[in-house]
Amino acid sequence: MNLNRKVKIWCFLGFFAILLLGFLFHFVFEWTNRSAIAGIFVPVNESVWEHLKLGFWGLIVFSGIEYWSIGKQVNNYFISKGTGALILSITILVFYYSYTSLIGKNMLFLDIASFIIGTLFCQLSVYKLYKRKPFHSVVNVTGMVLLILMAITFAFLTYFPPHTNLFKDATNNTYGIKMETQ
Repeated sequence: MNLNRKVKIWCFLGFFAILLLGFLFHFVFEWTNRSAIAGIFVPVNESVWEHLKLGFWGLIVFSGIEYWSIGKQVNNYFISKGTGALILSITILVFYYSYTSLIGKNMLFLDIASFIIGTLFCQLSVYKLYKRKPFHSVVNVTGMVLLILMAITFAFLTYFPPHTNLFKDATNNTYGIKMETQ
């Protein structure tokens, strides 16, 4: 199979894999009895910020699998993934805050739509960057650094969230992970 066809297939599979992983990740915190370790990778509450992890970690898991098939063959692998992760998160945030400012409340089906649209834009951007001429190696390293910084940021802000609406769980007015003391 030629590389162009493989790239298309992997980007298509990535779209569905990220959505499926995001759906599953939504429940992992409860499935693991509110594990602090799981909380690094999955939402620990119903805040907008915590739900950005669904797409980010779904993309990371899928990218780890994809890398072994086409990662060394395509151009701009890591900057593609870093850019895709940013586009996914930004799309969700813009979509969410746009529609909630217009109608004054959040609606589950629109939240899901924002995730689907963000994932679509993510994978389209990944595909486009794979197809470009190779960037300088520094740019690709920048993509890897971006992914690492995003992972650290998600983990850190789960435990030390600022008290702003982005991090607020509107269902119980809490922020970040609530650790039970035993």
